Amino acid sequence: MKKQKQSKEAEIIARMRKSYALARKQMKKALRECNVGTAVYLQHVRALADLDAAERDEEIKLGLSPSNLGALVQTHFTFVAHSCTVPTTAAALERILGTQMRKAAEGLCVSDEDVAIRRQLEEEFPDGKRN
Repeated sequence: MKKQKQSKEAEIIARMRKSYALARKQMKKALRECNVGTAVYLQHVRALADLDAAERDEEIKLGLSPSNLGALVQTHFTFVAHSCTVPTTAAALERILGTQMRKAAEGLCVSDEDVAIRRQLEEEFPDGKRN
């Protein structure tokens, strides 16, 4: 019984929306045929506004929309602050610096072969200049 009642209500709502949509479509079609700035054009614009108001009123009466939407909407603000952490102990400082240095050294070539190549280049070019 309850399911049948719900489907009947849904059918009434669907019929109401379809009716308003059809009326709106017909008014917009007629509005396109009117000359802008004429009294007939203005009457069509007013009729569209009245149709929208009537639809909202009917939705409120059926309980589909709240009568005072502003009362339902609440503005709230969320504040987020970001601050860097300052180490308070020597161990914390070492941990932070160690992490930073590991990230900075990623991809560096620091093998024994690399050290030997650098040493050889420094001997060949003591001023850091190439010939």
